[in-house]
Amino acid sequence: MKLWTTVALALAAGWMIQPGIAQELKGPEPIPTGKPLQKGERVQIDYDALIQVKALDQYHEPEWVTKFVDEGKLPPVEERLPKTPLVVDTDSVDGIGTYGGVLRHVSGARPQGWNWMAGNILAWGGVEEIIDPCLVSVGPIWMLTSEKSEPLPQLATSWEWSDDGKAMTMHLLEGAKWSDGEPFGADDVMFLWDDNMSDPNVPAWGRPAAFGEGTTLEKVDDTTIRWHFETPFPVSNLYQMGYQKMCPGPSHILKPLHPKYNKDATYQSYINALRPDHTPWVTMGPWTVTEYKPDQIMIMRRNPYFFEVDKEGNQLPYLDEVQYKLSTWEDRTIQTVSGSADYANMEDPSIYLESLRQAQSPDFANNIIWGARALDWAVQMNMSEVCGADDPRDKAIRELNRDLDFRRAMTQAVDREALGQSLVRGPFILPHAGGLHIETDFGDPSMVVYYPYDPEGVKAKLEAMGFTDTDGNGYVNWPEGGPLAGQDLTINLLYTTLYTTDTNIAQSLVTMYRDVGVRLVLQPNNTELNNVLDTCQWDWTVRRSDRVNHAPILRVEELAPLAWNNPKWHLGTAQEPQHLMDFEKELVGILEKIRTEPDSAKRNQLFRDFAKVSTENVYQVGLISVPGAIIINKRFKNFPAGTPIVAYGWGEEGSMRERLWVPKDEQGKVPELAPETLPGIED
Repeated sequence: MKLWTTVALALAAGWMIQPGIAQELKGPEPIPTGKPLQKGERVQIDYDALIQVKALDQYHEPEWVTKFVDEGKLPPVEERLPKTPLVVDTDSVDGIGTYGGVLRHVSGARPQGWNWMAGNILAWGGVEEIIDPCLVSVGPIWMLTSEKSEPLPQLATSWEWSDDGKAMTMHLLEGAKWSDGEPFGADDVMFLWDDNMSDPNVPAWGRPAAFGEGTTLEKVDDTTIRWHFETPFPVSNLYQMGYQKMCPGPSHILKPLHPKYNKDATYQSYINALRPDHTPWVTMGPWTVTEYKPDQIMIMRRNPYFFEVDKEGNQLPYLDEVQYKLSTWEDRTIQTVSGSADYANMEDPSIYLESLRQAQSPDFANNIIWGARALDWAVQMNMSEVCGADDPRDKAIRELNRDLDFRRAMTQAVDREALGQSLVRGPFILPHAGGLHIETDFGDPSMVVYYPYDPEGVKAKLEAMGFTDTDGNGYVNWPEGGPLAGQDLTINLLYTTLYTTDTNIAQSLVTMYRDVGVRLVLQPNNTELNNVLDTCQWDWTVRRSDRVNHAPILRVEELAPLAWNNPKWHLGTAQEPQHLMDFEKELVGILEKIRTEPDSAKRNQLFRDFAKVSTENVYQVGLISVPGAIIINKRFKNFPAGTPIVAYGWGEEGSMRERLWVPKDEQGKVPELAPETLPGIED
């Protein structure tokens, strides 16, 4: 017998309703808003001015690199660059830079290995954006003017649609080379698509389904690929070709290690083929890892084959070295604030006030750049009936999670104002309704349905659903007649311990839900949770959404069940898709329209429609939204004004670090650890 059939029978019997108890929860009300913390004008530049694809009359490099050319160890710079390199703007910032200098990062993660295409983590904190450029660049979109705000060229220099919109031809960098001097081309892209993303045995970051069912990719020639779609003009797919998805690795190294091409290989050996100590790693990015010491440091040196230049033909990057200290995420901010590191995304509210206090000192080494409230935390409830619901208890919890009355009660059990103030006092944190952010280029407060804190209404709603405290221990019990009859309503809450804020929120939620009779059992985990979530063996999780909700065009497939492997809180399986609820069908329909809507204004309205349906049905239990800030050492030039911590990409990509430079008289403040060396080239 279904749980809610049991509850309905109990309701009909009249044994649970007590006279005088209100049955209705408080209705929606306007969501609280606040003033933005960002100061000053953000840079704005035309699409065609930020990155141009063209040949220049001459090219330049650091003098010490020319030494390798003179010794015959390296081809001349004009032979190392593509036929038409990417010419990157510097006029909108501080101008043409000088060569030399070091950028010091800190990462709280550790590299699993360098086989990015097979799902390896490269250490986060901006490492991925350095090592694996993609077909297009999405991070800098935030600084473009409204006339044209689209993905920018990267490994693909241009693209055009067929007349019927069902094909898109992409032209790749002609003459570009990997950091070991081997040619880059269409074979690298096809290896990513055919043998990684399309192979279910490889845990790739992207799947073909993200580009629409039936999408195929073909090689036209060595520098041309062509996409084929079943629906006309799926413009959102272009955004999917950036960070994390269409980011090829060197097929000349990895293809011989793949079991499809090597009878002695296994998928596990392929996934783990390139361990972190396999250096120097081969990349298309501005720097590459040349030295790795576990739990200590990664050293990255300039890639002599990098495909970008400034308008005077100076091959980028300007900085010769990037250092990544391997520590904790909290230590990243601490070291940056203290001046022993150069860059951090300040995203832990618990340290905001102390950082601002230190910034008042005239000796403070950094600039703090505030952005929009682009970070949010939400409780996601596991709604899958086909993945991981293996016993009566799991099935009952999933059925409960799928009930709107229950979700509505659970969102109104949270005191968001108190939760925010417990993390940091002041104007930083606002309540979050769940789903898409209101502080975006398409957002406004009217697009969300916000249900206010109402603990007494929650208790009454639970009682009306058959959940009462029958044993007097302060927790409500499951109704009679079901598999969990008489047991406490106990829900496991999964969270990561990698971030202080996640732990603090999880602990606060235990208290808030206890006040309405729901028992949360904490399930801490010391990972980023993605692999755990994919097992479906969890009830609820509290997570930070990052740019999924701030720039949703990048990850449309993660917002609702467009395919069986998303969203994380409602997974299907390769054998059986999700059982969609009615409102989910409506959400999927909206997203399908977004995918093929070329007009950005109409697309933005569709996103607002999506937010309305999502929050009205409490698709997630939104908690709080928080501004982030970038901390950057004052010695760096060409850091764009108003760079957000996260928008279309993280600030590490959005700031275009290859343009950063340090004046000559300040370069000696931080010594290089591997001066005048290039990856894979002996001095």
